[in-house]
Amino acid sequence: MPANASAAFATTFQIGGRGIGAGFPAFVIAEAGVAHFGDMGLARDLLNLTAEAGADAFKIQLFDVEQLIAAQETEWRERLRPRNLTLDEAAELKAHCDDAGLLFLATAHDDSRIEWLEHLGVAAIKVGSGERNNPAFLAALAALGRPMIVSTGMHGEADVAEALEALATAGTREVALLHCVTSYPVPDTDVNLRAMDRLCEMFPGPVGYSDHTPNHLAILAAVARGAAIVEKHITIHRDVPDAQDWKVSAGPEDFPELVREIRRVETLLGHGRKEPAVSEVAAADWATKSVVLTRGRHAGHCLTLDDLTAKRPGTGVPANRLKEFVGRVMKRDVEADALIGFEDIE
Repeated sequence: MPANASAAFATTFQIGGRGIGAGFPAFVIAEAGVAHFGDMGLARDLLNLTAEAGADAFKIQLFDVEQLIAAQETEWRERLRPRNLTLDEAAELKAHCDDAGLLFLATAHDDSRIEWLEHLGVAAIKVGSGERNNPAFLAALAALGRPMIVSTGMHGEADVAEALEALATAGTREVALLHCVTSYPVPDTDVNLRAMDRLCEMFPGPVGYSDHTPNHLAILAAVARGAAIVEKHITIHRDVPDAQDWKVSAGPEDFPELVREIRRVETLLGHGRKEPAVSEVAAADWATKSVVLTRGRHAGHCLTLDDLTAKRPGTGVPANRLKEFVGRVMKRDVEADALIGFEDIE
């Protein structure tokens, strides 16, 4: 990818009024995907779970099986066909998101659904990892003129560079890249969160993580590493035959907890300055040390280093000023093992 292509991307931007990138909270996407199985009641339950958990965005996947999958793959076509939604159904979910204060996102998996994204007025375009080495499709999505969130499962560095070049050529500045591993579930040895660091080296825009592990740990670790966006599959039903997303999904029993944990990790990360915390100011009185006499000394005594030590509490002269007492003359008597102050010396 030419260097000027990388420089074309914004370091931060907005999605539906939420800031994306350094200095903003992690943008949390609840990936409903096809976990509704074509059932609008179930889709609404997933949407309600997203809202109740406090996530930022609810996302589904849109496709036409004939456009998406070659005719020879009849099993895949028949498996996915009932998991599709109509445009009207997607629009209904978008309206529910608007009412719930959620952003509605969707992944268009084939050309026929690109215009649906326009019709639905999505706040951003989420690109699945399966668009690796498909720059023409990326350019068609970019033509909608919305921020783009691109998952990079199965991508090597050359594939990432190809995607970024396609988006830069299309004039898209507002792009986020998500590290992802397309496996359900991902073994710990393949999660490779340090790949986020490499994406940050390749690209100036926001970098995040799309999760396919069965628990919360990788998501929380990604947030701690600075993920600007995190995406987690959600589900209501488990042990679903001929399906895999539920294996890596959070549900009503743990998705709200995950969002709370993400926000707690952000609180734990703090402001980044090294300074005493408000809660530890009182600790300085008992945990730090002050200058103390090793033995009792009378007025007129000239202090030596042997006369002085540092002990708790920290309510006196700090230990780092001990040498300022050496060679000074006592103005009054001070007992052994007592704090000594500058008011006690000439």
